Amino acid sequence: TVWPFLHLLSLILVLPSVLLASAFIILGRAIASRSLPGLLWQLLNDVLWMVPWGVLGAGTIILLIAVGGFVVRTRRMAGIAVAVLGIGSIVIALTLIISHSNFTWDQLPFFIPAAIGSGIGLWPAFVKKRDPSVPDGA
Repeated sequence: TVWPFLHLLSLILVLPSVLLASAFIILGRAIASRSLPGLLWQLLNDVLWMVPWGVLGAGTIILLIAVGGFVVRTRRMAGIAVAVLGIGSIVIALTLIISHSNFTWDQLPFFIPAAIGSGIGLWPAFVKKRDPSVPDGA
């Protein structure tokens, strides 16, 4: 079927927005220290935490979501997970952009792939399964 391909496509479309939202969160924590040494110290702490745990955990989650799209029993849950990642990252990024008063309409096209990926991810969750025992047209 075409569902696994669509699932991978939706995950690929959502990942740039997830990375942007993650970067905004990490940089926001570092900038909140309000000094250059504090910023560098917070970035160092975040990198030291992310190397063994954050990258491993994020990679595992993305891999599980990707594999979940290939298994019929977990396809709906994996699609919903892609949609949650996409919609969540859009909300985080737009909230941070708007709260800093530097929003322009030219920034919105960046979020189109994440919105499309979220829609594709939700599609299998809401499509009614066809009963193979019922003939077509019945």
